[in-house]
Amino acid sequence: MLFELSERQNLTPHDNTQPRYRVRLRSDHALDYEVGDWVSVVGENPPQLVERVLQALACKGDERIHLRRQGEQPLAQALTQHIELTQLDPAILNRLVRQYGYQNWSDRAQMLAYAQGKDVLDLLHAFPALAELGASFIDLLSPLAPRYYSIASAPQHSPNSIDLIFKHIQFERADRWHQGVVSTWLSTQPIGARIEADLKANLQFKPPHQTTTPMIMLAAGTGIAPFIGFMQHRLAHSAHQNWLLFGETHAASHFLCQAQLSAWQQQGALKLSTAFSRDQADKIYIQDRLWHARDTFIDWWQQGAQVYVCGNKIGMGLAVEATIKRIWQQAFNWDDDTLNQAWLSAKQQGRLQFDLY
Repeated sequence: MLFELSERQNLTPHDNTQPRYRVRLRSDHALDYEVGDWVSVVGENPPQLVERVLQALACKGDERIHLRRQGEQPLAQALTQHIELTQLDPAILNRLVRQYGYQNWSDRAQMLAYAQGKDVLDLLHAFPALAELGASFIDLLSPLAPRYYSIASAPQHSPNSIDLIFKHIQFERADRWHQGVVSTWLSTQPIGARIEADLKANLQFKPPHQTTTPMIMLAAGTGIAPFIGFMQHRLAHSAHQNWLLFGETHAASHFLCQAQLSAWQQQGALKLSTAFSRDQADKIYIQDRLWHARDTFIDWWQQGAQVYVCGNKIGMGLAVEATIKRIWQQAFNWDDDTLNQAWLSAKQQGRLQFDLY
């Protein structure tokens, strides 16, 4: 499905390292999606990375190669549009072991650990002998995969378009910059560009069916994206018991969607709690805000609230889980078995829903 990139807003204009953007993708017809769904976006690899991979392979880019699905084309085109470069797939290391006798990794765990945070150019720099493969090196690589983003809008609000909120992934490692493929693509394409994307259902992350059911949302950074859609949906149905706990680094520079959230708060439609971790000597995160507001959390929970968590799986996701269990344990004096069973039951009933990455 083709969309037009109709709007782009830099939400953090003072952050030159990893700016956060909000973009709007517009369609020529009404879109069939629900709040909480994803969109998978197809991008192109950064030109500088493609050029450096060609240099490492001692190739010009006009060499003709054959891809199973795309047929014959120039190597540079294949590396730009169809081959995964910004992430090092551990399967490549497995192919090196099986097909070329490399003995640097003895099992999948070592392959996963080695590939973490690296890209294909890192591999070529670490093993210069791979350049001897020339254009045939591409046979070891994986197809370029689309990236998934939570939709930051509701159909009632924008039936012919979807909004995305994302961070432009770029970081310095091994004396050079690494960039995310689609986040770089979306942040640099001109307004009016055609973007290939598909709507994907997320059946396990939906707001309450009943407007009277309280809703508690916990978001870190761009994890706020689905909750913008949740709020648009809830307000369209006059549901006003909504509580968002939002965390980022600095209030002055990284308070994403501040104007919209503040407006909903002033209307009485949203209870807003924030945690900006680096605005004070001791870091404060949303799980800390949740713990300090534990009496309110228990009150809402006993009213039947549904809880939603969106953000990083390892850091934020595990910390929020531990805090909710700690709150329950203090409030209800449950033993560990009862606590863990209550957690599983709440997930099965849809009272705890997660969109973690």
